[in-house]
Amino acid sequence: AILNSDILHLRRADGRDLDYILHVNPGLAEKGLLMVYNPLEQAVSKTITVPLYYTGLTEWASVRERDGSANRVKLDREYKANLAVNVPARGVTWFLFE
Repeated sequence: AILNSDILHLRRADGRDLDYILHVNPGLAEKGLLMVYNPLEQAVSKTITVPLYYTGLTEWASVRERDGSANRVKLDREYKANLAVNVPARGVTWFLFE
């Protein structure tokens, strides 16, 4: 159901850095799904800021990468979370927010 929800384009796809979009739906148990793409020929590791306002999450978020274990992340006053991402060359990963 989260894949059929509203989409926020967080970084325009330009082929020079990570590209990412966020599916959001505050009415679901899975409030957000962040899809991260790496179009580069080398792996990228960086911290990105994810705005979670439209997910309905306010103070904390439970986030998991792919099928991994969930981690609790504190949101700032603007409902944003800093997320460390590691994406292989020409690869993709995703994060689920609950």
